[in-house]
Amino acid sequence: MSTAARQFQMVYLLLEKGRMTAGELAARLEVSQRTVLRDVDALSAAGVPVYTTQGAGGGVALLPGYVLDRAAFTEEEQRLLLAALQSLPGREGDEALSKLSALFRRGPEDWLQVNLSRWGAAEGENEKFSLLKRAVLERQTLRFEYASSYGTIRVRRVLPARLVYKGQGWYLQAFDLEREDYRTFRLSRILSPEFAGEVFHCRLNPPDVEFSGEIPPLFRVEAALRFAPYMAYRVYDEFDQSCVTRQEDGSLLVKAVFPEDQWLYGYLLSFGAGVEVLAPDALRRRLAALGWKIFWAHGEKDDTPCQVCGATMEPSKTKEVPTMENYKDMKFCQSCGMPLGPGTALGTEADGSPSADYCSYCYKDGQFVGEMTMEEMIDFCAPMMAQANSGMTQEQAKAQMHQFFPLLKRWKR
Repeated sequence: MSTAARQFQMVYLLLEKGRMTAGELAARLEVSQRTVLRDVDALSAAGVPVYTTQGAGGGVALLPGYVLDRAAFTEEEQRLLLAALQSLPGREGDEALSKLSALFRRGPEDWLQVNLSRWGAAEGENEKFSLLKRAVLERQTLRFEYASSYGTIRVRRVLPARLVYKGQGWYLQAFDLEREDYRTFRLSRILSPEFAGEVFHCRLNPPDVEFSGEIPPLFRVEAALRFAPYMAYRVYDEFDQSCVTRQEDGSLLVKAVFPEDQWLYGYLLSFGAGVEVLAPDALRRRLAALGWKIFWAHGEKDDTPCQVCGATMEPSKTKEVPTMENYKDMKFCQSCGMPLGPGTALGTEADGSPSADYCSYCYKDGQFVGEMTMEEMIDFCAPMMAQANSGMTQEQAKAQMHQFFPLLKRWKR
């Protein structure tokens, strides 16, 4: 460290600490006490109001009210400092920015602006950020509702430790009082934060905002995904380029490791028809099943009832079970029993031609979309069949399916 840099560092330390002994300064600056005293004389001669006192409580200090001259910062340091303040939301940052801009006699830089509010929304996120920042600085216990990736919204009481910007968002790291451990909360999922009325004094030391190790094997899935070309903007927003391979047809192949939970399925569904799961097959099947569920929930009642037709889906009042001969004029998917009426998406054979027997959800390119047993198909279809037919229970739906499914081509085998 040069002499000038060392002396400059000494002034910063005295501004921060107020008073330090020559021994403390020597240790921090890694020089002898004699060098510290020579630097004090040099600074004093240069007009910096630094002085020393003897005896108990003595040491090196600056005169009260001393403000570091703007000339102490280089042009680049001034720009960086103003940019850093400009990146912090909240009125306090604006006030500090205004004061330093006046001190440096330069306006704020135009190349950077941070606004935490969503597109088309008000300034609520900026206000939330300011509240959380205040809680961290004042060591105030927080209470808020949190929408987790597991689909639950629960009240959390935490000791806030720090705010972190990571990846594409802001996070609060805090000690969760219920779980007695550190947790990381995404700011956008924190709802209605408020001070709990308690001040804490313990020192918090949260881990870095990273997985502490590999995702446990039980909860990890290595996925291969193919995205349509029009999804390129999201692919490059959300995946590292090292995970992305551009294909000749413009599609994008992504290989990545995910934690397997409800968040993953919701995340993949957010791409709509713009993503196809290539592997693993279990993930592909489950996503297809969720797509089925969405289809049944939003279809027309007389178009989507599973198996035979709407009239036959009512709770049976007799032991009689309808047979295929009763509906010889209707066509059904020979895998799931969905009516193959006009406008229904048909599956495809290996040569790309439409399948005469299967819907597009069960059959593609000459093979079934995922392997499953008849029982698994019944378990999957029963809730949707019961939902589509008022008054029918899932057990009644399963009973009808167990009679009907063995008549379908796929399950005859």
